[in-house]
Amino acid sequence: MEIIPVEAGPLATMCYVATDPVTGKSIVIDVPPEGAEILFSLIRQNKSELSGIILTHSHWDHSAEAGKLSEMTGAPVASHPADEYRLKNPSEHSIFHLPFKLEPVAVSKYLIHKDVISFGKEKLEIRHTPGHTEGSICLVSHTDKVVFSGDTLFKESIGRFDLPGGNQESLIDSIKQQLLSLSDNFKVLCGHGESTTIGYERLNNPFF
Repeated sequence: MEIIPVEAGPLATMCYVATDPVTGKSIVIDVPPEGAEILFSLIRQNKSELSGIILTHSHWDHSAEAGKLSEMTGAPVASHPADEYRLKNPSEHSIFHLPFKLEPVAVSKYLIHKDVISFGKEKLEIRHTPGHTEGSICLVSHTDKVVFSGDTLFKESIGRFDLPGGNQESLIDSIKQQLLSLSDNFKVLCGHGESTTIGYERLNNPFF
């Protein structure tokens, strides 16, 4: 699997283009503000076919331009159903005033725990990891030993749990059950900041 990381938006959100190099089919994981045009250009440059847009959770810094990218490419948007309410009315659920308008995002496909996303010959397992939001998910490639963690797990930290829909106990339990159960050599691609590994977090993350 070929992975291109992109940092975009006012909160320096990390989003990703993941591509099957054999078939050229791709998915995009999260679409922050100012991200749609960048991601669209990358997809065109690589001459890949976008199969879907996957949202790790529904906070605006990860989802604001998912609808725009969907319109540009025709690719459906997928998320966990527990987070859809925030995507339908994003402005109502922002905790502070934003200097730009948030457009609703239409979800075409629901993703639940243990679902498998396929694009070309690549597969990603969905793991429901509530705690940052009710419907937060991580995506796991068992073949490439990669986890897309959204805002669930960061290097030496974890996602915020003090926002609406967050819960500290649920978040830590999600990480222990769904992420730390993976082997140490899994690379973690986070929703903000640099990447890490499961082994490094097991030893160095102060929350565990």
